Formats: sequence, structure tokens, C-alpha cells
Amino acid sequence: MSKKHLYILCGLLILIGVALTAYRAIVLEFPTSPQETTATWRIETRLEFEARNAPVRMVLMLPRSEPGLTLFNESFVSPGYGVVTSSPTDNRQAIFSKRSAAGKQVIYYSAVVHRSLTRDDLPKSPAPRVRPSGFSEIQNAAARQIIRTIESQSFDIETFSRLLFSRLKTAAEGSPEYLLLLSGGTRAEIGVRIMAAAAIPARLVNGLALGPDRRKAKFSRWIEIYDDNVWRPFDPETNEFGKPQNHLAWWRGKASLAALTGGRMTDTDIAVRQVFVHSLQSAIEAQKRAQNKLVEFSVFGLPLQTQEEYRLPLTVPIGIFLLVILRNVVGMRTFGTFMPVLIALAFRETQLLWGAILFSSVVAVGLLIRFYLEQLKLLLVPRLASVVIVVILVMTAISVISYKLGFDRGLSVALFPIVILAMTIERMTVIWDEKGPKEALTQAAGSFFVAVLCYLVMNLGIVRHWVFVFPESLLVVLAATLALGRYSGYRLVELPRFRVLAGKK
Repeated sequence: MSKKHLYILCGLLILIGVALTAYRAIVLEFPTSPQETTATWRIETRLEFEARNAPVRMVLMLPRSEPGLTLFNESFVSPGYGVVTSSPTDNRQAIFSKRSAAGKQVIYYSAVVHRSLTRDDLPKSPAPRVRPSGFSEIQNAAARQIIRTIESQSFDIETFSRLLFSRLKTAAEGSPEYLLLLSGGTRAEIGVRIMAAAAIPARLVNGLALGPDRRKAKFSRWIEIYDDNVWRPFDPETNEFGKPQNHLAWWRGKASLAALTGGRMTDTDIAVRQVFVHSLQSAIEAQKRAQNKLVEFSVFGLPLQTQEEYRLPLTVPIGIFLLVILRNVVGMRTFGTFMPVLIALAFRETQLLWGAILFSSVVAVGLLIRFYLEQLKLLLVPRLASVVIVVILVMTAISVISYKLGFDRGLSVALFPIVILAMTIERMTVIWDEKGPKEALTQAAGSFFVAVLCYLVMNLGIVRHWVFVFPESLLVVLAATLALGRYSGYRLVELPRFRVLAGKK
């Protein structure tokens, strides 16, 4: 296979890996740092009322996800009540019902709001039907006068809206605007009715400020104006397009938060509590709610127990890539190909210091036993089987003795792969016989050094986070490994041997 083919393959792997990683980080908002947290708000609504010993029905307005804010973990607590949700109009509703109730009743609703890093475009919406303004004859005449004046001065719906609310804010006594404001209602309500008279769809929005912890939170109001196939939020207080900062749109229209039949409302308490959660958890919840297929068909679509089982294996490619660099580029000599990486995996469970002590102890004792078995002139398979048995007995003895001496860490020797220990001992004795003790000790030291280095790299928080959250990035590691597969240049440890060729001593 030509080098060109290899380079094309590596380029494709890097392109796919970088593209998928960027998509997961930028679009799906998965955190690139294990310490990254996201501000979320828990909203808790408590509705208290007195039932009249009759059938009870309560309709509670519910918020919904919107561009920049995602709603999840909704819950209802209503003992004895049936609960259904529906969206008959622009609003979501929860309908609580009970055949008969008497006395004090309490209903709870809670949800978590997550702020998205990205801001999606406003969703397209079909043209709505303009509702009647509801003005009387004299009020309608005043509204028409205002509309004619503004239409002659405006260019489009945006400038019309700004001019209208500017006039309402500075209405002078005796003006048509002042007359309409006297009829009752806020500037936002009067503005929506005037726009209805001008055949411009507009609606009231009731929203909740997301900020510091507080109880008895109050709702704010702004409006939405239909323009260019989208509902554009407009703040009458600032006379600017865009909703008030850090506000969640709860419901639209003049209706109240809750409509009760069969009782009398006594108290409504809305609490907002800010909570900082791990960004990974928040991103997963948001994407699962959006039913994103890339998340469903990934590690995060598996059961939690299975996800945890994959955390360790996903770090192995990093250790293997480091091993490739140390062997092919640096020139380190080790026992076997992947044996140091497997030892590094055991170090992750035993911790480095105790792992090094226990590993060295088992190998040293096993090596002595192996030299003794050599005198018996055994065949390969029985000899290896004997070494495995000896290793198990040595590990058991270390565990028992360390436990009796009060060193609980000694129990972790059982986490070492038995076959790897046996193969290390066998490999070391073979090299000892064939190439001498110096070469055997050199390879043993190289294996131990590589295992420690792999452990340190694989145990980095940022490495464990990236390979678990962005497993696509391992395609880049694969491409780099393939590229190193054709490296045939000098190894770093061999450079001193060739200095004489460069005329250096």
C-alpha cells in the first residue's frame, strides 16, 4: 500500500474526528473541561387554595423551552389529583382535577431551566389571525388617529412598534394615547390592542426573571410582535426588541397563572433557586430531551453502569499511543508490546506508589522461583503454569501478611492481572538467559518507566474527560498511530551512537 493511500486515510480520520468533536463541543455544548459548571435555575411553584367540598379543577400555565433556555426535570406533586398536560393554544397547561375535595389543598410544580451556550434562531411560525382590539367606538377613533400618524412616520413594523410605545410612554394629558391609557390596562396591554387595530399581530408575554435565589418571585411582562414570519420579543420599558435579560417566557396572554374551579385561591408562591451543576450532566439532559440521535447512539445512550465500565477502556488508546512513541521514536526497550499499558491500568486501581512496591515484590519473588524451576528442566507450558500458580500464591501471601500488619493497601495486589505478572517474570528470565542480566534489567526498567508514564498520562483528569465525552477524538489518535507506523528514522536513544558520523565526539 502506498504512502499516499496511508496519508489520505489519516487525513480522513483526522477530519472526521475533529468535525465530530467540534460538533459535540460547539453545537451540543458538551464541556471541554472536567471542572466546567453551568448555571441552572430550579423553579418551584406552590399553589394553595380552599376547596368547597365539590369537584375541583385547576388549570396551571406551564413554561416551555425556548431559544437559549432549555426546560427539563419537570415534576408535579398533587396528592389525590389527576394531572394531564396539553397545549391547546400558544401556552402549555397542566390540568389538575379531583372528583371532590374540601379544606386546604396544596399543589406543587417544579422544573429546572438550563441556559444554552448557543442561541438558536427564533422559530418560524405561520401567520396568526389578528384578534379584535376590543375598543369602544371613541377608543377606536383615538386608536385610528394614533395609527394614521405613526404609519405616516414609520418605515416597517419595527419602526412602527418603537414609535407607538415611545408615544405611549410620553403621553400628554388630553392626547389620544392618554385617553386610551385612562381606559385601564398597562402600556403593554394598550399597545397590543392598538397594534391589533392596525392589523399587526402582537401578544402579551408573562415571564419570570432568572437570577439570585428568592421567594415570592413576581412575573414581568413584555410583548411579542409578529414580523417576518417570527414572533419577535419587544420590551416596552426599554423600547428595544428583545426580551428582558435573563427572563424565561412562562405563558402568553392576559390570563392568570392559574384558573381554579371549585375553590378559592389563598396563596401563590414562586421560588427561584440558582444551582451550579456539572456542564456534562446539563448538556446530556438537554440533548436527551431534544431526542438528539447522536447522543442516543453514543456512550451516553447506555445504562449508567455500562457507561462507568467504559471510562477505563477508553483511556487505553492514549496509553498505547504513548507506548508507540516511546518504542518507535524514543527507542525505549520493554517486555512485550502492550504489557506496560496493562501494568499502568493496574496502577490506576492500586495507586502508583503502592502499585510499584507490590509489582516489584511479586516480580522479584516470582523471578527467584522461576530460576529455581529452570533447574527442573520443565517444558514451556508446564513451566508457565507453574509460574502462574506461584504468582497467585505470592499475591495471596502478600495480601494476608499486609492485612495482619495493618497495611490495607496490600490487599490491592489482587488487582494486578495475574497472567501479565506471570508473563513478565517468564519474559525477564528468558532475556536473562539469552542476553544477560544487564539487558534483562534494562528492559525491566524500561517497562516500569513506560508503565509509570502511561499511568500518569492516562490518569490526567482532562484526558479521562476528553476520551469519555469526546470519544471521536480517538480517531485523531488512530490517525497519528497509523502515521507513526511508517516511521523508520533514528530513535532518540540511538543518536549518541551516530554522532561520530556527523564528525562529533
